[in-house]
Amino acid sequence: MIAETVIEEFIAETVHGLNENDECFSKSRDVFSARIQSYILETNKYLEAAIIGEIGNNTFDHNFIFQQNFPWGVYCNLSYQKKYIVLVDYGIGVRQSLISVLPSIGSDVEAVKTAFTKRISGRSPEKRGNGLKFVSETIQENNWHLYFQSGSGSCSIDRQGIKFSEKTPSITGCLAILDFNQEQ
Repeated sequence: MIAETVIEEFIAETVHGLNENDECFSKSRDVFSARIQSYILETNKYLEAAIIGEIGNNTFDHNFIFQQNFPWGVYCNLSYQKKYIVLVDYGIGVRQSLISVLPSIGSDVEAVKTAFTKRISGRSPEKRGNGLKFVSETIQENNWHLYFQSGSGSCSIDRQGIKFSEKTPSITGCLAILDFNQEQ
């Protein structure tokens, strides 16, 4: 399980913006894809790479506007505290991405829940929206762990299922912390 202290520590780091010159930032999809390919070559973890890729590519698929004074692209730390994989973007977030196709979304928690449980995409009229469902199912099937937050909406996924909640502080964009180490 991802310790609450790890989540709190990383959120504290991200609230004011990570350094865009950090080597973990990928400012374009091709740079991010190259990092994923390197990860595969180093680890042979194809399924894990698919999950990292799905979450990270959402940065480039759904964000056409990034928050002013925050870096553009996706931060992808493949060895945070030598145990976790962390992805962060400072884009529009899940709620703003989905609100154009589902204007009735009333909160960040509802938006995160919709993204992980329903077949919907913010890229209307495309019939897509299975990526985060794939992430959720794969995390559960393999006894891995994911913490995800967008705005104040969050979810924790493990073999027990998905738990949605409201978190403070609210964050800009999206944050994902992955733990691919199986619980003993």
